[in-house]
Amino acid sequence: MEKKFVDMLKNDLKEAIDKKDYARIIEIKNLLNISDEQAKYFDMGLTGFPSIDKVWLSHYAPGAEDKANNAPRNMTVWQWLKEKIIEYYDYPALEYFGRIISRPEFEELVYTWARTFRAMGIEPDELVPVYGPVTPDIAAMFLGLNIIGATPYFLKLAINEKALAEETADAKFAIVYDGMWPNVAKEFSKDKFKKVMVATVTADMPSPKKEIVSFLSAIQAKKNHSGIPDDKKFIWADKAKDIANYYTGEVEVPFKPNRVAAITSSSGTTVGGVVKGTMATNESIIAQVMSGTMSEIPYEPGYRVLNHFPFTASTSMNSLFLLALYNGLTVINDPRVSPKDFYNQLMKLKPNIALTTGSSWELYFNRLEEDIKRGKKPDLSFAKGWTIGGEGTDTDKYIKWNNIMKECGAEGIYSGYGLSEVFSAVSVEKVDTRYDCSKQIMSVGLPQAGMITGIFDKDGKEKSYDERGELWIKSNAQMLGYYKKPELTAETVVDGWVKTGDIASIDINGFLYVWGRMKDKIQTEDGASVQLFDVANKIKEKEYINDAIVLSMPIDYNEYNLVAHIVWNESVIDEDKTKYINDLDEMLKEYLPAPIKLNTYADHEGMLPYSPTTLKKDKNKLSNQTNGYYQAVVDPKLGEVLQNVEYYRNEETNDYKKVFTGIKEQNLGKSRKRRIG
Repeated sequence: MEKKFVDMLKNDLKEAIDKKDYARIIEIKNLLNISDEQAKYFDMGLTGFPSIDKVWLSHYAPGAEDKANNAPRNMTVWQWLKEKIIEYYDYPALEYFGRIISRPEFEELVYTWARTFRAMGIEPDELVPVYGPVTPDIAAMFLGLNIIGATPYFLKLAINEKALAEETADAKFAIVYDGMWPNVAKEFSKDKFKKVMVATVTADMPSPKKEIVSFLSAIQAKKNHSGIPDDKKFIWADKAKDIANYYTGEVEVPFKPNRVAAITSSSGTTVGGVVKGTMATNESIIAQVMSGTMSEIPYEPGYRVLNHFPFTASTSMNSLFLLALYNGLTVINDPRVSPKDFYNQLMKLKPNIALTTGSSWELYFNRLEEDIKRGKKPDLSFAKGWTIGGEGTDTDKYIKWNNIMKECGAEGIYSGYGLSEVFSAVSVEKVDTRYDCSKQIMSVGLPQAGMITGIFDKDGKEKSYDERGELWIKSNAQMLGYYKKPELTAETVVDGWVKTGDIASIDINGFLYVWGRMKDKIQTEDGASVQLFDVANKIKEKEYINDAIVLSMPIDYNEYNLVAHIVWNESVIDEDKTKYINDLDEMLKEYLPAPIKLNTYADHEGMLPYSPTTLKKDKNKLSNQTNGYYQAVVDPKLGEVLQNVEYYRNEETNDYKKVFTGIKEQNLGKSRKRRIG
């Protein structure tokens, strides 16, 4: 049955249930082959299909979805945003290292860059790569390019040389930050680039901080031999602004439907993920911001929101910039993203709104907990919308962090989910509708107004409540496609739906749960398979485990081998580890289908390692780890012991050979090197 016909029948079923047309209900039930188990929802006035019932809308004000879906579709982002710049005239637009930038001042900066770009000959629809963090200048450049109809492409900061060449092949003009020049120097120096604008993080800083940072940056630049070439091709941003004074022509180009207003890069959560530039139009950007506005996110005029991510993340551009400006908030630009900096940003700048990954929040709360133990309990009553995004967290940590927040005077911390393909936010908890912590996996909140979500099986058949499958999303905010990747776009956008590649479920109250990536699994030749995040969740059921990630490490003699990276509960001592490893082994023997085995572990101090660029758990690093593993074995003389294990990769087959290298050292005693087996 064609999907369009199926969707029509689902809508007819909803209408029949509302009218209590029982004959039609039975007819459609048979046509759609709906099980009696799913049909139990009919008595609740529901079809059992989340995408049709949209139960999450009951938590929003009446008409929220209609208002979100009726976002303007005949305006550029700047034309639409400018009205709110004027409306919230009394609230600053930006704050940058203590410098306050008013809304009129920011508006003038936007037009200055628009005139500069026009004077430099940038044309409508021209691609302009941007490489670097967000500063007031970059924020204004984005909107200045929007005014003239050009397309900024905010490049992934960890982009490799090959991808950089491919993604910028059609560009003639680029923008780069001086401190990051070495990363792109080879490509941006090529003849294809006629002009390269060089910006600095110090340009908008107030004195004397500007002079101090400039001096330190100059020393570092010299140390790294990263000086920008001294020729006419390169122009510094502070000098480029002067060009605006000589341009007197029109700057604003007419609105054009489906013009690409910005390209951001998805984080690539899978190991070995490719660069995926997601193209957002003016229409989709505005639709996303209106979706957030109608979903009662606590963005109150006068609040301050911390934005320390580059615009390569659509969340940075949408949730932490455009949504904030549109609703009268002040954006605190601070491009430092280290855990130490994040802690200081929250404690010193006191933003009402902050959003970061689960790993980053874990580092923050670990330090906060230590401060509280030392008698330094801070007042966090200013925190109104701190949100966990990215990889999320588990329920135990969520409960713990909420308790710490409440102890410090705040309402708590929230959970959300988004992806670049719909220009960021998909779901978030509401202040008055919190997750009840009934599952081990954390809910990521309620789908926003204007976001239609459904759970589908591999054949495209929609599943019911609390059933797992692939999360599909339909929205006016979805991307036009991946830049220069039509095949990948066709695989991802099907019949108007964005296929996320995430396994998820939706409960009867409308809460969304994202379990993990579909590709995060191991499958044998005889058809047995297991999702690796399910194995990790099984391990985390044990009270002596604080966290876990499970990865596949194939063995060259056709054993389907898994390895677990674990963090012990802080109460675990070394003498207990052999016993606990044996306990895990016994549990997993029962849980895992043959011939899949997990019998090797690596432990990590405090928490699992994270990537300094994505601030998510670093699966790439863990997947390349070949030593530091151990497993429990029986030694004839020593009894049960932990045995060191190393893996050696076969570069041709990508398989591993497992080798025992001796007894694992415990406590402070000397390691007893001994070959076993």
